[in-house]
Amino acid sequence: MTRSIKQSHAPGVMEMYLLISITCLIAGTNGIDRDFPPIIKEPIVSQTKYEQAGAEVIMACKADANPPAEYEWKWNGDKILNNEHIEEDSNSGEIRFKSLTPREMGDFQCYAYNRIGGKIIKAASAIITVEVAYLNSWETNEDLPPRISVEEGEPVKLTCDDTPSRNPPGQFKWYRGDEDGGEVIQDKRIAIDAEGSLHFAYALKAVDLAGEEYKCAIFIRELNSINLGSGKILDVKELNPIPERKPNVVYYKEIQKALVGYDVDIECVFSGYPLATITWKDKDQQEIPTNGRGRYEFIEESHRILRINKVVETDEGTYTCSGTNKVGSDDRSTFLNVTSRPIWVKALSTLTIVEKRTAPMTCKTRPSIREGPNSPPEWFENGDPISQVKFNSGKYVLEDNGQILRVNDLVKPDDITCYQCKVTNSEGFTFGSGCLDVIEPIEIIKHPEGTQVIKKGDMVDLTFIAESDPAWTLYDKWYFNDEAYPNRPPFVTYNETANTAYINTESLTDEEYGKIFGVYTREIFHQHERKNISTLVQEKDKEEFVRGSSPFNWWNLLYILLALVILAIIAIIIYCCCCGKTDYNVDEKEKGLWDAPKEELKYYEFPDLPQAEINGVEPKRQPLQLTDDPVNFEDDESLN
Repeated sequence: MTRSIKQSHAPGVMEMYLLISITCLIAGTNGIDRDFPPIIKEPIVSQTKYEQAGAEVIMACKADANPPAEYEWKWNGDKILNNEHIEEDSNSGEIRFKSLTPREMGDFQCYAYNRIGGKIIKAASAIITVEVAYLNSWETNEDLPPRISVEEGEPVKLTCDDTPSRNPPGQFKWYRGDEDGGEVIQDKRIAIDAEGSLHFAYALKAVDLAGEEYKCAIFIRELNSINLGSGKILDVKELNPIPERKPNVVYYKEIQKALVGYDVDIECVFSGYPLATITWKDKDQQEIPTNGRGRYEFIEESHRILRINKVVETDEGTYTCSGTNKVGSDDRSTFLNVTSRPIWVKALSTLTIVEKRTAPMTCKTRPSIREGPNSPPEWFENGDPISQVKFNSGKYVLEDNGQILRVNDLVKPDDITCYQCKVTNSEGFTFGSGCLDVIEPIEIIKHPEGTQVIKKGDMVDLTFIAESDPAWTLYDKWYFNDEAYPNRPPFVTYNETANTAYINTESLTDEEYGKIFGVYTREIFHQHERKNISTLVQEKDKEEFVRGSSPFNWWNLLYILLALVILAIIAIIIYCCCCGKTDYNVDEKEKGLWDAPKEELKYYEFPDLPQAEINGVEPKRQPLQLTDDPVNFEDDESLN
């Protein structure tokens, strides 16, 4: 507490002013240069890249860091050494494949690193899988192509046989004769299923190519290349009229696998003449409208393919397709098995924690519904497995089946570092990366006294000063009697020159003065920490406590109650000891009679007492004679 004494306007009289000041000296701003570990900006999502063999391929890695980050790449977990096939730039973060071949395929991961406190700190990117896209030629077959003969109205299925090796799987197409003959376009009657077979719901003479082949083809988008092969000849016998046929399911899958977050297609191909009308029911056996619903959509006119966009776990279940024409109907059911790599519950992320506290680095995943458990996380620090020494020392503690890594008793800059975790299941793995930034705590350099007792005219200086980590700007907020004030409480004045705040009680009216008593609280905070300092202002010589001024002392109440109980027990004991004794109060007249026996007898006017009759003779009554002679109680005759 700082008091200032000022000469009064009246000579010889001194005045004291109350100065309530909570001043925050801000040290640090988010805009200054500060050291912090790398934060990966690219790549942040795992992906697979298909590139053409022989192509030059460049992949970039970028991170924010101070000091600026340098970069290194790992290939299938091993460091890459620049050679004639691969080179990396540690300054830009780029890695370049001069001429890609299957030799360079694999998993690539970027590590951005800098140095803080003399230690190298590494953050890891998402994993990029590099694959060489290729499409081999169909095997040459000298045999004549198979010939399929049908009648009009019958269903047709032309299989795509002996498909060549390729990467990625590509897309199936069919052509009439060759590319010049034209591509077979799918419509309500013509379909190509997921395995590449060409279906005609019913045959017409028009699809007979007069000895020309239908050829299966595979298209690789990444190569912009298509290869034809696997020819079939279709002979169609004309009929008039074409006989009607009820629908039959000619292609479907009993079980369809889907990954969480990806689209999936469920397919049913129907035969029948006339064409079947296809409808679908969802896993709850509710009919799906023909224009789709929510994440359900039909991607072609016949509705033979139901697409579910961005699959979620609750999509798992049985879906039913039905085909109906005027002759009859048919249906099939497909069970959609939804699975996933480990799903994040809480992904590993970058934390900023104050010194001396504990940092919970969390890598929490779960399996998809009805799937087996995930493996416990593998933990890494700066890209390397964490040393067992740190666990043995108690610095690191694993909790919740290894899903939480607690780093205890943080110290700046020693504990500024980056962590990685990897969780695996039958579908693959999930990888996470996050860094730990340790900062200095908010420090209270000077603060006001807890209680200020004042009278009108007093002024007390209560200066509050706080400092924090230079990286973070401090902010403040006022509260008066638990009510927040965005600027300042009533009657508080700032002195920007002196860097103080105060209430000048001399300038207040009596009514205003009566409103200043209570608890003034200043909350000092930044994004990662906050502290509150309170001061109670009371009026001198009054026992009034302002709401929220201080916590109630229950021990004092207990002592008071105990003292009252003891006093009550003592009072009861005294009463019990004295209740059997009675005092008679003698008035002044009675007291005087005790001093004069003769007068006492006259006072009470005793009557003549009869004597017992003797021998039948009534004794003579004599009046009582009073004498002044003393009675000798030792002389028996004196009593006769």
